[in-house]
Amino acid sequence: MSRATVLLIERHRAQHTSFLSALKKRYDVISVPSGSQALTAAREQMPSVVVLDAISMATPGIRICKQIKRSLLNVPVIHLLSELHDSSADAVLVMPFTARKLNNAIERLLHQSADDETISFGPFTINPTRRVLTANGQETQLTPKLADLVAIFLRNAGKTLDRKSLMEQVWHTNYLGDTRTLDVHIRWFRRAIEADPGRPVYLKTVRGVGYRLELPAGDSAPQIENAPALQSV
Repeated sequence: MSRATVLLIERHRAQHTSFLSALKKRYDVISVPSGSQALTAAREQMPSVVVLDAISMATPGIRICKQIKRSLLNVPVIHLLSELHDSSADAVLVMPFTARKLNNAIERLLHQSADDETISFGPFTINPTRRVLTANGQETQLTPKLADLVAIFLRNAGKTLDRKSLMEQVWHTNYLGDTRTLDVHIRWFRRAIEADPGRPVYLKTVRGVGYRLELPAGDSAPQIENAPALQSV
């Protein structure tokens, strides 16, 4: 059985206890010292989990965490902090804690009930593992890439998603010289959810930027069942 890949963002400093060795005993680890290098590494090999060790930095890493969450939309992030801060991460560990507790946090995110996870937004629901989209009561079986794309939109409903970020997340490339593949998948998505795909009501084009999945005013925000809640220790 292949091992999960952990992307560890950690700066090597004196008097700091590194978690690198402990993580390598259980996972394939990519270690980088900065958020920008983490994004570059993720494009080459998409990690299963990101561990942001802000304890090793001269900053709480709030901006880095937001950048990682924005760019790696479907990858859970664990934020390690010396003291509690408001974080956008999926899980937060505050010192003191052990390497075992960190491993436990990773395992909780890796072994959540993926088969039962559903993401709902208005009349739309997707089971990312089964790749089934329910739209207005009709089920559609999706291709793997289209399922990834739909899940990203439902998780981030109401937000404008730029084309570069979508290419990075679904096709693992930042090359924008030819985005016809993205355009085709957007058309497929619209055919599944729009009464008139040529005049989209839900999946709107934001000219010069990307796309936004939205509902008429007053409708509900996205709901994710069986997804991990923010945890702090």
